[in-house]
Amino acid sequence: MKLEVNGSLYENFTKARCELRLDTLSSGFSFDAVMPEGQPLPFKGGESCRVLVDGEPVLTGFIEVVSVSYDSEDHAITISGRDRTADLLDSTLGNVDDIRADGLTLKTLIEAVIASLGLDLAVVDEANPEPYNAAEDLATPEPGDKAFAFIEGYARKRQVLLTSNANGDVVIAKNSGIRADGAIQHVIGAADNNVMASTYSYDITGRFNAYKIASSLTPVTLNLAGDTDLASVANQGDGTTDSEIRKGRQLVIIAEKSFSDGSCEARAKWEADIRRARGLIYSATVPGFRAGAALWRVNRIYSIVDDFIGKVEPMLSNSVLFTFDNESGRNTEIGFVGKNAYTLFLAPAEQEATSVS
Repeated sequence: MKLEVNGSLYENFTKARCELRLDTLSSGFSFDAVMPEGQPLPFKGGESCRVLVDGEPVLTGFIEVVSVSYDSEDHAITISGRDRTADLLDSTLGNVDDIRADGLTLKTLIEAVIASLGLDLAVVDEANPEPYNAAEDLATPEPGDKAFAFIEGYARKRQVLLTSNANGDVVIAKNSGIRADGAIQHVIGAADNNVMASTYSYDITGRFNAYKIASSLTPVTLNLAGDTDLASVANQGDGTTDSEIRKGRQLVIIAEKSFSDGSCEARAKWEADIRRARGLIYSATVPGFRAGAALWRVNRIYSIVDDFIGKVEPMLSNSVLFTFDNESGRNTEIGFVGKNAYTLFLAPAEQEATSVS
């Protein structure tokens, strides 16, 4: 693993790690090094950088923290940071005009927020969710609102994820459905196993049988939605059930944005899906950084055969942690969720995974 800082390439670190996730906006990294006595510290903090894994860039961002420790024998530094989307994640909004236009999309909404902050970030739409409804969706940011929390509410309304890519762009993502080369294997007695360690967790404490979303529409609905009475505008709501969970467990959520009855049902299903995905987690640590010819990637479906855990099924990679240190070498820890997680807004025919090399 190498770090490129302002165009200069640094290597020979004693430890390094870089974590990429599908279900969070910003990815992070850290590098440890031992500096020869008398050599000046090469990093001040704030520098632009790229993280390269096996020669391929996986993260573009900034050094945010530089920590130094030394004694009579060692002079060690640790540098860490996040990708470029961290600025969007951390920032709060100022005075931003209401955002409403015919055919308003999540992409144009995020771009408007980014422009208001003066950030140089692109938005890549890999999910293409349907546009918002002018009668229902008046985006009204308030001064002091967290920028990411504001746009994430609209992402939940369209059942998509906001993540980032190797360039540090904002990515509107869904389950790619792409079956990738490479597999996780721990077969008892086999000579070609690649699992060094694995964990499995099935946790239903965050799941419920009944999910109910309560909301109301904005007054603009009375002007744009035809014959709609005030009571209907004020009282919107719907829900869903998770039949795998015992009755009596109920979660009621006050919607983050204005939701119609139909949108409340979709938001409830998304909440149930997210909680189901996070409650069933399998992770494995494998040697090296590649699954065949390609680096391990998030949002890919890999085959899992693990006799010790008792799992034989394809699963979706939700996180990839590349690590290096002088003692254990180069390893990758991949976190998986169910292969159909994050697919709610797709038509049934689109939910079938496709094979792509």
